[in-house]
Amino acid sequence: MARFFRRPVRTPKAPVIAPGDYLGVLSEEFHLSKDAVLTAIRAVGIDTEHVREDQMDLLREVLSCKTHNLDRYKSKDPGYEDVLDGEVRSFNEIYVDTAPIIQMDWFLHFVADMEPILKRRKKKLLILEKTMEELHGLKDNPEKDKEVRIRATIRPDLIRSLAKQGLVRIGDTGSEGIADDHLVKLFSRIGMNEDVLLITQDRGLSERIVKLAHEQQSVQRQPYPQTFWEKLMHKELRYPARHTMVVCKLTEGGILRRCYVCPDCGESYYDQVSDCDGVVPCSKCIMDHKVRGEQEMDALKKKQEAEALKAQREAYLKSRPTVEKVIQRRKRQAAFLTLAIGIVVIIILCIVL
Repeated sequence: MARFFRRPVRTPKAPVIAPGDYLGVLSEEFHLSKDAVLTAIRAVGIDTEHVREDQMDLLREVLSCKTHNLDRYKSKDPGYEDVLDGEVRSFNEIYVDTAPIIQMDWFLHFVADMEPILKRRKKKLLILEKTMEELHGLKDNPEKDKEVRIRATIRPDLIRSLAKQGLVRIGDTGSEGIADDHLVKLFSRIGMNEDVLLITQDRGLSERIVKLAHEQQSVQRQPYPQTFWEKLMHKELRYPARHTMVVCKLTEGGILRRCYVCPDCGESYYDQVSDCDGVVPCSKCIMDHKVRGEQEMDALKKKQEAEALKAQREAYLKSRPTVEKVIQRRKRQAAFLTLAIGIVVIIILCIVL
């Protein structure tokens, strides 16, 4: 009965910060007046009288999106920009799904690191109208967590600002029905002609796109039609270039991790972005293959040793004198001896006579 009367363990809440304390900190960080900070915070539905310490990062997100300043989210690693550039520079289109946009502050890190690359490469992040509609629906959804609703409220303003800067393109592809199905149809259409990257946290959608890309890579390419003169001069056939579709998710700090599907177990996993097919055996299956290969090699070695022993035994048995062979040998010896004695006797008789 004691467990029925036991008090439930409650996780301690972070202490509340006095308005004067956090307003001063944020006002100094963002070079805004305290009234402007209060207005921005109240606009997203945060109670300014009861701000906890663990909400400070969320408040910084709100102000960063409102002021369109993402400098604080740029990676401190000076070599990361080159790494990210190598991962995304080969793609013609970079699509961003709904979930990465509202996943913590990872989208802000990603955009801050991508900004110089997008400007230098003259590329844009592509966000569908369907995604903007989903963000609009999430901000008023009472079933969602409050932080999710706040991020769904402030992200569209940031996305429109990025679109004005030429870093984002809000595309309308006439999507209807479920967004995942629309993305699969869209990628099956454009993936044959362009290199595309999709950033999504949806594992099921990621697996569908990876399998679709693998199927398209397996299709035999048809050569371009030749003119009469090309045929007459026996020119080599020209084939269209292969294009790829890659699916990644955002992780902490806005770092990209690519989705792969294991052909053996069928499970998906995330790893570093590599220029290869998306259907790659996972580490567990690779280890299983290695162990199985070692077992097969041991079994083959034992089989070869057994066959060698068997051959030696057969050779020994074949060379070993049996009773029948001894009798035959003795008969041959006796016949040879009798013949030799007979010849000697005949020779002696011839000499005597």
